[in-house]
Amino acid sequence: MHISERLAREAYDCLNPWRAMADAKPDGTICELLFNDMAGEFETALRYFLDRDGRWFRIDPPAQIYTPPMNWRPAVAKLTPERRLYLKRQAEKRFTT
Repeated sequence: MHISERLAREAYDCLNPWRAMADAKPDGTICELLFNDMAGEFETALRYFLDRDGRWFRIDPPAQIYTPPMNWRPAVAKLTPERRLYLKRQAEKRFTT
């Protein structure tokens, strides 16, 4: 990682701090999830959203997340209810096939 990449990452982390799981709301906010707090590693290319029943779903490729995350932070925007329903159906279809 170059110095400029590290500085950009640190600036992003300051603007978007990790939040407690209790603060997550099922309002369609696209989020990043932190799964292993010990290592501090997370995949920045993957985005998730929280369903009304408390389940997390990955957006691309659609899938339900079964490993409980440690922390979350908002990423970009919000998904419409229609888009969330579509992604949930795709995740369920992918799981059953």
